[in-house]
Amino acid sequence: MLEEKAKVPDVGADDQNGRRVDLRSFAGRMLVVYFYPKADTPGCTVETQAFRDLAGRFEAAGASIVGVSRDTVAAQKKFADKFGVKFPLLADTSSQICDAFGVIVEKTMYGKKSIGIQRSTFLIGPQGTVVKVWPRVSVEGHAEAVLEAVRSTG
Repeated sequence: MLEEKAKVPDVGADDQNGRRVDLRSFAGRMLVVYFYPKADTPGCTVETQAFRDLAGRFEAAGASIVGVSRDTVAAQKKFADKFGVKFPLLADTSSQICDAFGVIVEKTMYGKKSIGIQRSTFLIGPQGTVVKVWPRVSVEGHAEAVLEAVRSTG
């Protein structure tokens, strides 16, 4: 997993509208990149709604938000439309972004092992380096904690 002070990889993917979004295009401002396992599942929905609800405050604090999962563009579009999400939700179907950030892990659920996204968030500073990492995120209160970190960093 990328650690603090690491340079952000030159990666990107199509968002829910089919537009290419490269993470380096946010240089010069803070960027919150949060990884979630699957669009329109309970935890991912709660997390995305929390970021959505605070999006104006993130913007006022000088930070953009990008969500990333390995869902398709169509699934991201349906998710974004259903919950009124305006910021980019990237369809990392090739796992390029997930692999670059090191968020793909072995998980165990109900005794069954699988490989998938570890819910994680990265705060990237204006210079393109990781300022803070939240590995293994618990959804409740997470977006507020990230916003607080943005405010204290900015």
